[in-house]
Amino acid sequence: MKRTTVWIRWLAVGLLALPIAAMAQQAFTTRTVNVRAGPNSAYPIVAQVGGGAPMQVMGCLADWSWCDVLYADLRGWVYGPYLTYAYRGGSVPLYTYAPSLGIPIVTFAIGPYWDRYYYGRPWYGRRDYWIGRPPPPHYRPPGPPPVYTPPPPPRPRPPPVQPLPGPRPPPNTGTPPPSHLRPQPNTQQPQSQRPANVPPPAGTSGAGAQMTRQPATPGAGTGPPGEPPR
Repeated sequence: MKRTTVWIRWLAVGLLALPIAAMAQQAFTTRTVNVRAGPNSAYPIVAQVGGGAPMQVMGCLADWSWCDVLYADLRGWVYGPYLTYAYRGGSVPLYTYAPSLGIPIVTFAIGPYWDRYYYGRPWYGRRDYWIGRPPPPHYRPPGPPPVYTPPPPPRPRPPPVQPLPGPRPPPNTGTPPPSHLRPQPNTQQPQSQRPANVPPPAGTSGAGAQMTRQPATPGAGTGPPGEPPR
């Protein structure tokens, strides 16, 4: 009877954890972020992750400013405004709509957290220092606080623009086109053209024929070059 009770308890815990894990798979980074060993930028950096990386959100602080995430096999904290959440085929800012998305509220205890996830890491040697010092100051992210209303449905994507079909050439049936559509041969004979500086043959008349020059009679209306005739 005792074993059955224990098995039922573990089954209940597993069923409760399923929705959280399913929701956690839908978080993505909006930019390059630092996964830190605590919910503040003063804690050591666990890893640096690029934008668009999927993460499991295990929970956030009470004001949703920092979230406890699981990335690959790394556990750490990411600034809440740097995360988006998949919602109805789109994505919404996690920090803005965290209350209505069912993100769990969690707390941070540096001793148990570091013992469980960072044992053997380089910064684990300063565990006692971090436990003994005052916690870093906490600030709420700028802008309006998170809302408790469901996110609006995502806008449908416009359909892709298809180019208009242009005129298609007629199919080739093997029949020659009508005579008025066929290219007509050039029946005009090309005219012979003579260069302007070549004189016509001797004995030709008309425009352009060579004229016989007569010798000028001395004293008949001629004068020095550049002067009017006498």
